[in-house]
Parts: sequence; structure tokens; C-alpha cells
Amino acid sequence: MRLLTRDDIRKLISMREVIELMKTLFCEVGKGNVVIPDRTMIDLNNGRDAILFMPGFVTKSRSIGVKVVSVFPENISTKIPTTNATVLLNDPDTGKVISMLEGGYITSVRTGAVSAVATELLAVKDARKLGVFGSGVQARTQIEAILEVRNIESVKIYDVNHESSNKLALEFQSVKGNGCVFQPVESPDDLVTDSQVIVTATTSETPVFDGNLLRDGTHINSIGSFKPHVREVDDQTITRSKIFVDARSLSLKEGGDLIIPLEKGLISKDDVQADLGELVLGKKKGRESADEITFFKSVGMSVQDIVVANAVYKKALDNNVGVEF
Repeated sequence: MRLLTRDDIRKLISMREVIELMKTLFCEVGKGNVVIPDRTMIDLNNGRDAILFMPGFVTKSRSIGVKVVSVFPENISTKIPTTNATVLLNDPDTGKVISMLEGGYITSVRTGAVSAVATELLAVKDARKLGVFGSGVQARTQIEAILEVRNIESVKIYDVNHESSNKLALEFQSVKGNGCVFQPVESPDDLVTDSQVIVTATTSETPVFDGNLLRDGTHINSIGSFKPHVREVDDQTITRSKIFVDARSLSLKEGGDLIIPLEKGLISKDDVQADLGELVLGKKKGRESADEITFFKSVGMSVQDIVVANAVYKKALDNNVGVEF
């Protein structure tokens, strides 16, 4: 078995490569060439925390494995990340576990890449202003990914922990500041009214902004919530938006951003216009006018992690990276 650390993975694969992997994967998802069993989620500490077990198989690349991921929001008060994950890859011919990979970075980079694909397909072409709710690991890779698909000139970052958003803005300004201004803001309203693309990457259980303030033509990627009772966006956002998802069945089963307004009768299942596979394949239309507000809900799928892990593993073999044990 080959052990691959976060540093190994970062060296072996780029965000641009992961974006292209996600485009290819969602073509396969759209064609039905994947096996995604229901993931098992165990709630802990009265539902505050969760550990998920997520198997998957992509038939074309014969990528098979499982991700184990934990989400413990209270870890933010410690030095332990709120999200921790491990990916195990199997040999499809023998069943043997062939690699164990640090899954936290894979989770964040593939989630960012999926948002980038959605943004490329749904955001207005001339989008220059990005707003991000959250300043953790997920927020970082969301910014990196969207910078790959739009010529962003301004990034506003909001977090209830202002020190954290200040730190992230300074970090990006020092690395990617040429031609782009990264700015922490203290008001959600300031971010919403001045953004053409918005990302919600938080652990909040309640809406993080007022949907009435959304400007026409905004695109929103909602990636933080993954439980039926948890939501990052309000009813106004959903009812004003043209809705898209990563996977219809999963989003309507786990995405509180959609489930809650569905239960209220504010929207119906038919209001979900398309999933990402249908958009990538051109089976369904995305944005049809510059004034539409588009909303993309992502709850994540195991095969996203597994195809990235498989690509990394192959590169590790070619470059003799990692530890065999």
C-alpha cells in the first residue's frame, strides 16, 4: 500500500488538472457510468458533528474506493481542522487496498473544482467580482478554482471570525495580488451587493445573507451545508434563482438549502433545472439571460474524491512519490 500525504498530493496535481478531471467525471455521471451507493452518515454529539463513509466506482477509469470524512465544526476553536478525511483506493482486479491518501486536501480541491465547472457554465461571462462566505480550507480552494475560470479582479471575504478573513485576504493578496484585490469585509450585505459570483463555504446552520439583496445576474455556489436541516441560503435566494445541482437525487435528499423550501411549498422538485452532468453534456440549458440569478447546490459525491485520488496515485507511481508499507 502506498501512503500519500497532503504535501505529496499538492505537488502531484494542480487545480487546473482537477477542474478538467471534474468535467470528464460529470460527463460519465451524466451518462450513468458511475456507481454511487448511499453514503452512511453517523451523527455525533446531538447531531452537531458527523462522520461519513462514502464508497464509489467509476466504470470507465475503473477507479474504486471509499472516503471517510468527518465534520466537527467546534474544531475551529482548536488547532484541529473542522473537516478531516482519508481516501482508500482499491485495485479493481484484486480488491486489494493499494493506496491511502490524505483526503482533506482532495475534498477541498475537488469541491473547488466542481464550483469552478458550475461557475464556468452558469456565471455571466464578464464576471469580475467574487464574494466568499467563510475563510477556512474550503474557502481557499473555492477562490483558487474560480480564479481559473473567470478574470476576477476583486474578491471580498466575509467570516464571523474577522481575524480569519483578514488573514486569508492577506495571504491571497501576497500570492495572487497582481491584478486582483482581496478584501476582508465586516458586513454580509457589503459582499452580496458587490459580487457577481458568490460562494457559501461555511459551517453555519442558518442563512448567511439576505437574498433580497442579490443583484440581477448573480451566480451562487452553495457548498457548505450537507444535512437536511442545515442551510446557508434563505428562501428569498432560492425563490429568486434558477436552480442547478451536482446530483439531483443526493441534493434533494441531503441539501437543506433545497429541502427546507421544498417542505414549505415554496419550490417543487421540478424547479431544479438540471444537474451538472446534464449541463456538461449539453443536455440541458444553463443561464439563458444576463439578468438571471443562478444557484448551484453541491453536496458532493464519493466519485469526485476517488477519481482525483486515482489520478494522484498513478502520478505517484510514475514519479516514485509516497511511502510503500
